[in-house]
Amino acid sequence: TLWTANWSPDGQYIAIGGVDQEVRIFSGTTFELLKTYPLAENIMRLRWHPKKNILAVAASGKGTRLINVDLNETIIFEGVENLGGRAIAWNRTGKLIAIADYDSKLSIWNHKGKLLRVIKKTNTKSYVAVDWHPQKNQITALSEYIRQYDKKGRLLNKIAHRKEKVLMLCVKWHPSGNFFVIGDYGDYDYHYPALLQFWYPNGRLQKEIKLSKAEYRNISWNKEGTLLATASDAMRIWSREGKLLSEGASNDLLWGIDWSPDGHYIVTSSGKGEIKIRDKDAKLIKEIT
Repeated sequence: TLWTANWSPDGQYIAIGGVDQEVRIFSGTTFELLKTYPLAENIMRLRWHPKKNILAVAASGKGTRLINVDLNETIIFEGVENLGGRAIAWNRTGKLIAIADYDSKLSIWNHKGKLLRVIKKTNTKSYVAVDWHPQKNQITALSEYIRQYDKKGRLLNKIAHRKEKVLMLCVKWHPSGNFFVIGDYGDYDYHYPALLQFWYPNGRLQKEIKLSKAEYRNISWNKEGTLLATASDAMRIWSREGKLLSEGASNDLLWGIDWSPDGHYIVTSSGKGEIKIRDKDAKLIKEIT
């Protein structure tokens, strides 16, 4: 399973990671394999620095780290090596990093791998997704509730996203900072559909979509914030308002997804380890091996 796929901000690289226990770096233009970084741990999430080719890696065991791909330098996050990381995200300036670990804790680090703060635990389930507000130093984290914290660790808001107890898997703020989107797991044994939800910052639900036949594993806005791509039973592209624009069928459940910086392409990764490039209309362009 390849859990995460991420395009670098300059378009030069695509990073892929999953249970194969290595970070693979592909060219963002020719799609050829350029580098591999063996970790001997399962890779849960990858996130690029907002301006530099530095990759934040959330992985089990001792795998959580920063990788400077241009310089081939690595910084280990000292203190999470025994608990691992489930989710990771940079703030807007690239100076702060939020990590959710396997002990259900959320912590804040600087860009040199130094621990700054451990946020007081208020959840009963592990955090599985985090994202920073695009203009403010505020963190949105998903566990059994949607929780929002400031950089000092103060709880700002707690939101129950539905009446059923369903795990949430992905969260992404719109580039404007006016709303964020979450995707959840659903529970088809109980006929609970997976939900894609648009939320205002104050905790008011803007829109809810019940369309996917499988969980939403990852979501990604294009740079302008005009299009949202989602990974579930198919790759779907939505408008800013949540209108379905196009759909790319898949013979496998999709996990990772990300836009190229120019907005022309989307990379996806899947449960069977398939890596595919599609255009902005969801048409298949190339399969990477």
